[in-house]
Amino acid sequence: MQQFFIESIEDLQLSADQLHQCRKVLRMQEGDSIRLVDHYGNGVIASFTDDTLTHLTIKDSIVWNDKKFKLRIVASLIRSERLEWMIQKACECGVDEIVLYQSQHGVVRDFGKRAERKMERLNLIAKEASEQSYRQFEVPVKGIVTLDDLPQYQSDLNLYADIGDEPHLIHTVCEDTKSITVLVGPEGGFSSDERSKFEAMGYRQVSLGDNVLRAETASIYICNIVSACEVIK
Repeated sequence: MQQFFIESIEDLQLSADQLHQCRKVLRMQEGDSIRLVDHYGNGVIASFTDDTLTHLTIKDSIVWNDKKFKLRIVASLIRSERLEWMIQKACECGVDEIVLYQSQHGVVRDFGKRAERKMERLNLIAKEASEQSYRQFEVPVKGIVTLDDLPQYQSDLNLYADIGDEPHLIHTVCEDTKSITVLVGPEGGFSSDERSKFEAMGYRQVSLGDNVLRAETASIYICNIVSACEVIK
């Protein structure tokens, strides 16, 4: 069943693009059902009541399971196709917010003149992935931020993933933690200057295991570990 984010549950109004998708892509008909979720996280299952797909009636409410942890990933900029893949999969795997970070060792520094259009595209990818995976809220993609901006993006638990003998992420997430921010470096890793400043800001180093992960893989791995903690903690 297709899910769409809409402005208001009371109006049950699909956008022109959403209507086009229902009619031309999904080939929906009268009687077919969709999931509709507003910006406050209220969700319903509704059915089309005519062949034009312009009228909907509510069949049932959506009941959401409460999340124990709100996860923010501050991801260093990487090459475009890999960044887009990471955003899509992280949304599917449970991230709540993605912040793009200009790391000192990053090959990609910014989006140049395309910045506004690129951020729109990344947020569209996140929105569609959130719809596809039945998320209660759209996952926002923010940035690009620098080292000095990081204090604005702190949570109950603030971590940075790096190679070393530090405790594994799964042993760091506590039951009384409500929100988590994890910094993920680029392919070249964080600089010594960044590590020192992370520590001064209150970020703690954690390990993601013995294997060296690509930057985009590390973000997905973090999402999966935190999702596992939802169950076992």
